[in-house]
Amino acid sequence: MMEHPTPIRRLFGLCLVGIAFAVRSLSTMPVEAAPSSKEPPEVLQAALERRAEIPLGGDFKPNPTIPMLVAVGHGGRVLLSRDDGQTWKQVFWGFPGSDHGPWATKSVVYTNGVFVVAIGWTSPTTWLASDDGERWRHLSDGKANLPEMKGPDATAAVMPSTWGLAAGKGAVVSGGSTVMAASPDLGKSITTFSLSSCKNDPRPRKFATHHVRPIYCGDESGRFLAIGNDRSKDNPVFGNLFASDDLGKTWRWMEPRLLNEKCPNYGDMISNGRAVLLVDTAGANAFVSADAGENWEGPFPTGTDRAAASVVGKEFWLVGSKGSRASVDGKVWRDLPKGIPSGEILATPGGKTWHEAHAFEPETEHVHRGQGLRDIVFGLASPSAG
Repeated sequence: MMEHPTPIRRLFGLCLVGIAFAVRSLSTMPVEAAPSSKEPPEVLQAALERRAEIPLGGDFKPNPTIPMLVAVGHGGRVLLSRDDGQTWKQVFWGFPGSDHGPWATKSVVYTNGVFVVAIGWTSPTTWLASDDGERWRHLSDGKANLPEMKGPDATAAVMPSTWGLAAGKGAVVSGGSTVMAASPDLGKSITTFSLSSCKNDPRPRKFATHHVRPIYCGDESGRFLAIGNDRSKDNPVFGNLFASDDLGKTWRWMEPRLLNEKCPNYGDMISNGRAVLLVDTAGANAFVSADAGENWEGPFPTGTDRAAASVVGKEFWLVGSKGSRASVDGKVWRDLPKGIPSGEILATPGGKTWHEAHAFEPETEHVHRGQGLRDIVFGLASPSAG
């Protein structure tokens, strides 16, 4: 592998049976992000002006026929591949961004022919969308009456602060601090739900959460789950779990007793459409729910350490620098071949050899922490007009 004078963020392809993709420099562990570097006022102003240049949406006309992969990273960097990850091109770039600020970018989802990217943490936040992978606009048409769209610094496209996105059945759902947001119709309408209402719940611990990230459990249940850390000082547990059965419009605070008692802290939560897998912070133990988060089993030793969780085909994969493991049910784990790059894997099972598919030079001015790619998704999109 050639050497570069500056750090390069790479995409790797997996050969043999099926296609796979590894996002380098991606961590799914819910670590506390560093405070934003103090950008000069003119830099922050330029970042906001760049966002204002992007056209509004709300009128997408998906024609899901062309298979493609979309990967994203800080700065609103969007990469596109139409050949199973063999070649990539950058189709959108916003403005240099880091873990905090208006161009922090770490989540992309796909549903019903449209890709959606969340940009910004904590505020302001923007959701960009594309139905062909090439042209990117705000998901919203700017007409939603959201609190974030008011005030002297607000614009029509400002969304609730977003830590992560999930999508399913045509709905896009977000979590952040205490406000959940959802669009069931690809930006035509947007609703919000405040988790602060949980403060009135009579439980033996005070409600305090942050870094809330949703997942879609699959079409069978149609349920969205969301998980956030537990910041309560009295009787803290593994985290806070929430469920929505109306495409993200309303949420219920769950109380999974087994997780409270046996999981010290969560590392990640994913679903393969049949079961939900939750791993602890170390990635050493897994917990499994077969009913979209109502009941849990575990812990089941994974044999890994600090590994990133992915769904590959219908299997759960935990991939780390010290070894990788896979499981069909989240309970019994087997070794994976050596040499799988650390990061998120998007693939069909199989394959043993990897090659570099794309590399780019990260931004270095007015940014901090890692500038690698953060998320990837597969979908079917409209033929590009260009």
